[in-house]
Amino acid sequence: MSIAAALLILVILFQFSSFQELKSRVCSEIKKPASKMYFALSCLLTLACATSLLFAKLYPMGYGGEFVNVHFFRDMAKVWYFFWPLLLVIGLKQLDEKDQHSVFKSWLAGFFILSLIGILQHFIGWPRPQFIPTQPNYFHTTLFLGHHLSVASIFIFPFFMSLDMVWQSRHKKRFPLTCCVAAAGLLALFFTYSRMLWIALPVGLFVWILLRLKGKRRVWVALIAMIAAFAFFQNSTIQLRFKDAMGVQTRFDLWQANLEFFKARPLTGVGWHHNLELSGFYLQEKTHSKDVFSGHAHNNLLDVLSTLGLFGLFSILLWYGFLIFAVLKRQRDLKPIDFSRGLACAWIVFHLNGLTQLNLWEAKIEHQIAWVIAWTLL
Repeated sequence: MSIAAALLILVILFQFSSFQELKSRVCSEIKKPASKMYFALSCLLTLACATSLLFAKLYPMGYGGEFVNVHFFRDMAKVWYFFWPLLLVIGLKQLDEKDQHSVFKSWLAGFFILSLIGILQHFIGWPRPQFIPTQPNYFHTTLFLGHHLSVASIFIFPFFMSLDMVWQSRHKKRFPLTCCVAAAGLLALFFTYSRMLWIALPVGLFVWILLRLKGKRRVWVALIAMIAAFAFFQNSTIQLRFKDAMGVQTRFDLWQANLEFFKARPLTGVGWHHNLELSGFYLQEKTHSKDVFSGHAHNNLLDVLSTLGLFGLFSILLWYGFLIFAVLKRQRDLKPIDFSRGLACAWIVFHLNGLTQLNLWEAKIEHQIAWVIAWTLL
């Protein structure tokens, strides 16, 4: 993905005849209200990340005689994701409305093809087999990413935006095709077998229905959706997956560890990403064992609090709040298509997913986030 991103950046850069032209275009974009606000909030979030690392460097934290090792510039490498959408939106604005629509449809076409691969993968394991613990004859939909939870957070964006395409094409010839795209995406998401997604996705669909329908139709369809969701959770296979204890206790242990980190450094946290190693030190000291499961917090809120502190939480709430507000405020002006309701619902599901996993900082997911932010700014 990083190679593809680098190639895309080069393509955008080659659209300009000189560095001065590119600089002028970037400055012009940043002066526009939405991009200006996004740039300012990204700078604030970057400052929160830098502050957390600076304090972690000056006042190292550790357990059992082991301390975190901060490499400031290397640890700050991922901040480029915050600013990449600005370059992407500049590239999109180089295209006319017809070409923008073609790019958007190409993205959904890629989503459709990958969804079909994901459905196939559930049954045969290709291209990367990952057994489902409660159904060893079947496989998680991981595609080429290696982890089902990554797919569960990435695919929700094109899925909900494809729902908006279904709605807008309901009286047109392409309606059956858009239905196939959305249905394939829904199946692929289901076959990730992410338990949190199985809870979050019906919530997102319910909100989408409420946003799209009016009057009595909204009530009846919402009622049918609730009955369908209830029936879904009565399925024995679904219940077996929810009752599987794998990964539950390890998450509780990590949540407890990260809560302790926040208590120790409430304002700046223990350093961006450094709860990964620190959780290992903490759990080893607590359990008196070297065999512990360590890593990030597996919860967005706790991860931000433990690594960036209250300053980071304030920054990221403003950052995401602006993204959701921006797309809803300008929904009637969106061109070439209106995907505002679908994108808002995708953000809801994304953050519900984040209650049991960390989907804020993973590079594979950040690529998708940057892409939809660019379309929001457009």
